[in-house]
Amino acid sequence: MKIGNLKISENSKPIIIAEIAQSHCGSYKKIIKYIDKLSLSGVDVIKFQTHYAIEESTLDEPFRKKISKKYKNRFEYWKKMEFSEKEWKKIKKYCEKKNIVFLSSPFSIKAAKMLKRIGMNAWKIGSGEFFSKNLIKYISKFQQTMLLSTGLANYNDINKTLRFLKPKNKKIILLQCTSEYPSKIKRVGVNIVKEFQEKYNLFVGLSDHSGSVIPSINALNLGAKVVEVHVKLDNNTENPDQSSSIDLKSLTFLCNAREEIHTILKNPLKKNKLSRDQLKNRKIFTKSMCLNQDREKNYKIKINDITFKKPGTGIHYDKIKYIVGKKLKKKYYANRLLKMGDIKK
Repeated sequence: MKIGNLKISENSKPIIIAEIAQSHCGSYKKIIKYIDKLSLSGVDVIKFQTHYAIEESTLDEPFRKKISKKYKNRFEYWKKMEFSEKEWKKIKKYCEKKNIVFLSSPFSIKAAKMLKRIGMNAWKIGSGEFFSKNLIKYISKFQQTMLLSTGLANYNDINKTLRFLKPKNKKIILLQCTSEYPSKIKRVGVNIVKEFQEKYNLFVGLSDHSGSVIPSINALNLGAKVVEVHVKLDNNTENPDQSSSIDLKSLTFLCNAREEIHTILKNPLKKNKLSRDQLKNRKIFTKSMCLNQDREKNYKIKINDITFKKPGTGIHYDKIKYIVGKKLKKKYYANRLLKMGDIKK
């Protein structure tokens, strides 16, 4: 299974997707700026949304969130967010120049056809399009990786879609998502990542709208293979997802955390065996038997004479019964460890 040139397997590193969505506010120049900035973060994939207003919207569609007075209706807004096929091709090529995988969610079959023509080889199905069987059926013909967001679906909906899809395409990654903007932390539902793993035997992940990196880090700890977060470069109020997005600094932190979490999960320790460094440090950090003051030759050692100090290279506590009541062979100095050779047999 692949997203762009990124392989997905049991042992592969989790993939971080930065979702730009409409943060560009319809500006091609802003998209290039996003790609430039995000390419420095360590992110694997930059995801967009491909909209054709006439193919997906009507004048009856309400605003999820009123953005600006300059848009009379939602249809007009989507129209502003459109780019030509030539522009999408240039955007994809620029991502590749920056060593970033290009991905865009299609919101119509027209969008899917265009994205296929420009060479996109993996497909993110947004939570609303999860219910667009005509779109899913069309994309499934490509036999390419499909990431399914479940932000508006319950288990009954998911079961139906998987029954419909699996005979056509088994390259599925199921993403836990809560389509609330922003999602409250208590509503993210990272626990469902684990439920998906156990219930469906698929690669799973998280598509998050909380505006925090914590859910994504939690999901990575649970074994998510994909984490998608909305990203912003500023607090532009025309961006409908700005409150649901993390900033560039947080994205960089998340990418670094992913590297370390992957290393941790792929290198479990065996607690019944200590490393060479641990064994060395055990000798340094632990304690051995001493006497609490200088004593003369032939002194008979009492229990109250014994104390323990570093390092742990001498006589340990469990040997105390062999020391009490014995006499010293020679004068003992309290600033040194007591040795078995100091004791008369």
